[in-house]
Amino acid sequence: MRVIAVVSPLGGSGRTTLTAHLATLLARQGQPCLAVELCAQNLLSRHLGMQEPSALGWAALAANGQWWADGGFDNSDGVAILPFGKAGLDTLETLHRQLQAQPRWLLDQMELLDVPANCTVLLDTPAWPSPLAQAALRCADAVLVTLEASTRACANPLGVQAMLQEAAAAPADQGVLVTRFDPRRISHREALQTLRGQWGERLIPYTLHEDENIPRALARSMCVGSFAPQAQSAHDLQGVCNWLSGQRAAPLSMLSAGAARP
Repeated sequence: MRVIAVVSPLGGSGRTTLTAHLATLLARQGQPCLAVELCAQNLLSRHLGMQEPSALGWAALAANGQWWADGGFDNSDGVAILPFGKAGLDTLETLHRQLQAQPRWLLDQMELLDVPANCTVLLDTPAWPSPLAQAALRCADAVLVTLEASTRACANPLGVQAMLQEAAAAPADQGVLVTRFDPRRISHREALQTLRGQWGERLIPYTLHEDENIPRALARSMCVGSFAPQAQSAHDLQGVCNWLSGQRAAPLSMLSAGAARP
């Protein structure tokens, strides 16, 4: 099984959105896929078809010493989902203590999952350096870092580098994705240019554009590829999925490259 961690030091950079959409695209291509939510916001299942966030999830089960995967379910696209579920601060504290005492806990739990050998597991993480984000980095064969097109995303490249140094994945399997990019905004274009300079070849050759179709799709508990398949964001997400599948060359035409010029 291949494990992909979607991580960021920034809140609101689109980790959950990206996890849900990539899982859906992979499943529709016939790839067995499991999306595991490690974030207490508990919103992943909304992106994957549930009208309300899942009350039952793995966190409370694991904190009580029960088998964590009993809270999982499959959606109509064929994605297996393991939601975080509703959990209070006491549950989070228990999980964090567990990870401190057993740094391999998450890896051990995933190795016990009854999934196909060729399954792709996507980990939706809380903002790093949360203990659960750190645990995800230790498990991952590949890492996707989401950084929005903003000044704050450009401000701490050394912090992001420190985060990536925690990852088990080889540098060639660590990618940085610029999200929430609006080419009409000068500050976004400038931030994109700065991030290109900071990350070079690690920057994935697709940029996830700010697109009203994403929140509109979420309001209907859908992924944007189903709600608006011709949307710019649907194209961007397919490109990221292709990158994960090994198609690392830049696309022939990149809208963001042209938009980056003032």
